[in-house]
Amino acid sequence: MKKILNFITSILFPRTCSLCGKTLPFSSEQNICNNCLENIPKLEGLICHKCSLPLPDGGATCSDCKSNKDIYFEVLKAPYTYSTQMKKLIKNLKYSRKQFLAKDLAAELAKFIVKESIDKDIDVVVPVPMHWFKKWRRGYNQAELLAENVAKIINKSMCNALIRTKYTKPQFNLRKGQRKENLEDIFKINKKYVDTIKNKRILLIDDIATTCSTANQCAKVLKNLKSKCIVVTLARATF
Repeated sequence: MKKILNFITSILFPRTCSLCGKTLPFSSEQNICNNCLENIPKLEGLICHKCSLPLPDGGATCSDCKSNKDIYFEVLKAPYTYSTQMKKLIKNLKYSRKQFLAKDLAAELAKFIVKESIDKDIDVVVPVPMHWFKKWRRGYNQAELLAENVAKIINKSMCNALIRTKYTKPQFNLRKGQRKENLEDIFKINKKYVDTIKNKRILLIDDIATTCSTANQCAKVLKNLKSKCIVVTLARATF
């Protein structure tokens, strides 16, 4: 009966790819076609071993990671660059109430995590938190949706161990120095989960890394509990 209902629904309301707009097979549970998924630019080539910033001129570490002693995460990795395709998907997930995209994107994120053997080196999955007012206005935290789905796939527990205490300006409107200042001391540990994350290996999940300031401030708070933090984002900005 369920298959019949799904078939009828697919005829009346055909599901289309969120990138190219082509109609997807009624049996497909994806919202992005395989062709589009395969053609999203991946983060490849020479990259910083710490923050994954592309290094067109070679080397093992970018200038920021080389000069900055206040980096609190172990490593930051991402499967994709912040390309036109990924910008569209993340924008739709965040601002167009297309929460269903979290499942597709988390599946790709989980594949990357397993491929990189990150799942073998973590205990708990934690999303980058959103301020309660912003979450109330939007209705959800996209990083939390990604983290929930990733945790299910890689068979790990997920908890909202971090709290964002201040409603800050959007990071994309700020210069590099302002971004760091904007995020200074705005995260704290959710007391409910102290025992869950203390001395643990944390997988921190977010949608995009630009200057890595957000991830670094989260890792700083986690380090106060002697927890190690590996960060994985969907996309890494390459500028």
